[in-house]
Amino acid sequence: MRPIGTLLLVLSLACSPGTSFDSDADTETDADTDTDADTDTDADADTDADTDADTDIGECATASVCDDGLSCTENDCVDAECVTSPVSQCGWPAEPVADAENITDIEGPIWDNDMYRDLSGAVYNPLDDRLWLVRNNGPSKIWAVVGDGTGGYVIDSKAGNRAEWEDFGDAEGLTLADLNESETLYVLTEGEDHIREYDLSTYGTAVENSAWDLRAHIPTATGGNGPEGLTFVPDSFLAAQGFVDAVGNPYQSTLGMGGLMFVGHQAGGYLYIFDLDRSDGTVIFVGTYETDASETAGLEFDRSSGLLYIWHGGGHNTLEVARLSSQPSNGIRKLDTVRVHDGPGDHVLGSDNYEGFAITPSSDCQNGERRAFLTVDGGNAWSLFTYNDFPCEL
Repeated sequence: MRPIGTLLLVLSLACSPGTSFDSDADTETDADTDTDADTDTDADADTDADTDADTDIGECATASVCDDGLSCTENDCVDAECVTSPVSQCGWPAEPVADAENITDIEGPIWDNDMYRDLSGAVYNPLDDRLWLVRNNGPSKIWAVVGDGTGGYVIDSKAGNRAEWEDFGDAEGLTLADLNESETLYVLTEGEDHIREYDLSTYGTAVENSAWDLRAHIPTATGGNGPEGLTFVPDSFLAAQGFVDAVGNPYQSTLGMGGLMFVGHQAGGYLYIFDLDRSDGTVIFVGTYETDASETAGLEFDRSSGLLYIWHGGGHNTLEVARLSSQPSNGIRKLDTVRVHDGPGDHVLGSDNYEGFAITPSSDCQNGERRAFLTVDGGNAWSLFTYNDFPCEL
């Protein structure tokens, strides 16, 4: 089993088995895990976008070269670029949940395991091979997970302290911005509707650096339905894919973060996008964007493919794959959906309340497969799964 470095959902043909995630769980941050010019995940991965990031396959002369092999999508060649559009919902592309690897027990024994409930979000950093997890209640907690050197997983430790922090309010989502700032995490809290930046470089002690109040721009949480998904998209990807604001003007960050924060909401499934200033808490609201479903629980942006993964929970349990380009829809805008996949279903002994999704980059492909992680809110002993059989080519 590969270490954490192989978590991913993939949608690029640039899979390469040449990237090494060896059996001794090497987590060094040496830069270059680059397999080609389009799948750069090295130290500048937070700003590097390939020029065809908004397409699945790349340049084309005819539509025949764009075929992704899926009956649930339509593939065409438009202006010498392959464009994929959904025509129906695709099946779950990996192994069934019964065959997925349950790693909930990395947190502790059954009588003392805080991942058994409310595990609500996940994000992966390819530069240091760490998976970050958050739970939203009882109290809220964040963990950092690494490979254990034998092909398994373990909660990280440093200077004798466990990589575990607590008391973040109703923390539903988390993300990284600059991947080189590998212990600076951004946490989304439901109810108070803030994004907060934390320095987690001292294990066990969280230091709040900045906070942004989103209440003027997103719906108030009602009945437990509030903001849950959080991810950061670097400017280079926004520019490459023609991202526009609410009125259709090209937009990249203006306040110094080098990208925009995307917030997914359970009420209506909308994405709310923000330009943030780390120095003074300034918020610029960029716009509201429709998704494919009426609930959004998790977000993850794949910097190796330029695709946004949107996890829809709340009775949907589907995975939407979208570009950053958008079209007018119902008075706002809707991101361009590439495809929608069914979820894996519920475990016979657990729950299907999936909320968090994390992926590795395309450079992590080995033998045609990579991995994805899904977290389950209220899954008890079945709350954190690794899916080892995600195909590198969908």
